Amino acid sequence: MDNATIQHDAGAIAAEISERGYCFLPSVIAPAMADEARMALEPLLDEEATDEIRGAKTQRVGGIAYKHPIFADLLAHPLIVSIWQKYLDDDAVICSTWSANTAYPGFDKYGWHPDYPYWWINQPWPLEKVCGQTIWLLDDFTEENGGTGFMPGSHLKGHSPPREWNEHWPPDARILTGVRGSALVFHGALWHSARPNRSDQARSALLGMYTRPFFLTQEDMLAQLDKVENPSAMVRQLMGAERHQPGIIGG
Repeated sequence: MDNATIQHDAGAIAAEISERGYCFLPSVIAPAMADEARMALEPLLDEEATDEIRGAKTQRVGGIAYKHPIFADLLAHPLIVSIWQKYLDDDAVICSTWSANTAYPGFDKYGWHPDYPYWWINQPWPLEKVCGQTIWLLDDFTEENGGTGFMPGSHLKGHSPPREWNEHWPPDARILTGVRGSALVFHGALWHSARPNRSDQARSALLGMYTRPFFLTQEDMLAQLDKVENPSAMVRQLMGAERHQPGIIGG
C-alpha cells in the first residue's frame, strides 16, 4: 500500500510503523500553515539564541505549546493523535515532549540514536510499543539542508546503533526529504540522526513524542499547561491533565 493510499488511514499507518519502523505522510497540512508555524518560530529563535547556540549552529526551542496557538493546534492534530492512539492501543495517549529544532547553515554533526525512554532501558529492549515520534517539516527537507537520517527496520534490533556510524554514514540508511507541511511518524526505538546542513538557509522542524499515560514523560508537560491559552480538551489530555497523579496513601 503506497503512502498516497494510507495517508489518512490511521490503522494502516500504524501497521506500517510496526513493520518498517516509520511512515512518511506527505502534505498533512498545507504549505501555508507550515509557513505560519515557521513564522511563529522565527521570533522565538531570535529571542532565545545564545553565543553557544550560534557556535553549535543548532537550536532547540522548548515549551512551544504555550508560546503560540499554532503549536498547540499541531500538537493535537487529529490525524497524528489518531495514529498514536491506534499504534499504542490507548485513547488516552499523552505527549512526552514537544519542541522545535532548527539546523543552521554549517551544522555538521551526526549522532545516531533512538529516542527517550530507550536511553534508560536495559538492552535488549522490549518489543512492546512504548512511544512514537512525529517530525513536522516546517521547511522543505532536502539532502542538502540536512534532512533527518534514519535506518528502516532498526526499531526491531533491540539495542543502540553502532558508535562508528557517527563517523561513517551507513550505506542502507535513508534521508528524510519532502515538502513543508509533511510529517514523518516513527517508532521511538528507530535509529535516526541529524545530518549536516550544507545549504545557505536554516531548516526547521517540530518534534513531538507520544506515549501511553502511565510512562514518565521526558518533559514536565503538565507544568506548561497553565500557560496555554484556552487549551482544547485534547491539548489538556496530551499535556497530562487527565493522567493519574501520585498521591499519599494513609496518614
